[in-house]
Amino acid sequence: MGFKSIEQYNEEKYNGKFVLKNDGDFADVIFLYQSVKDVLVADVHYIKSADYSGYVHCNGKGCPVCAKGVRVQTKLFVPVYNITEGEIQFWDRSTSFEPQLYTDVFSKYPNPSEFVFRITRHGFLRDINTTYRIIAIGNNIAKSYVEILSEKSAQFPDYYENICREVDAVTLSSWLNNANSEKLAITNLPDYIATPRRTPLVTSKIPDIDMINEDIDEPVDFN
Repeated sequence: MGFKSIEQYNEEKYNGKFVLKNDGDFADVIFLYQSVKDVLVADVHYIKSADYSGYVHCNGKGCPVCAKGVRVQTKLFVPVYNITEGEIQFWDRSTSFEPQLYTDVFSKYPNPSEFVFRITRHGFLRDINTTYRIIAIGNNIAKSYVEILSEKSAQFPDYYENICREVDAVTLSSWLNNANSEKLAITNLPDYIATPRRTPLVTSKIPDIDMINEDIDEPVDFN
């Protein structure tokens, strides 16, 4: 497969996603919501295959991904316009983020798209206790909701296909057949239960150190 630059790797991994990787990182964004009614959640799976790697919608009853034991996740994909990068991106959040989204955003700004918000990360990379501070820093005079969507030829909810694909069971089955079966089946592993280590039985007498030394050959002088 060959090497790829770290820039190429990051571009492929984070393409279309809103990510703050380090403690103290921040970005100024426009939430692409005009009211709380625009907030959508979805039951999804994350798959990796030769055909597609990323989120897909769960098909519900008879879902081939469920049949493989891949867990269902309920997700919030928060659409934002990243002002610095000039791109529409999705902030991958679990539903536990919903209370903060309401408290920090909708309770004060019913139409968030009319304001610019600064999102700041507090927590180092992979720190499970990472939090985010969200504050409004100004009125949105940069680009309106309509202008952003027109510029990017985007329309909601269709644009969510860029972060989570909706495909039929036949297509999903085809993708899964080309997937890494070990990664897909990882949730089928049994729970690990710690057991005390057993002291091995000593069946023979340990020889004295003098007896061992007698069996060691004299060192060879290579000079």
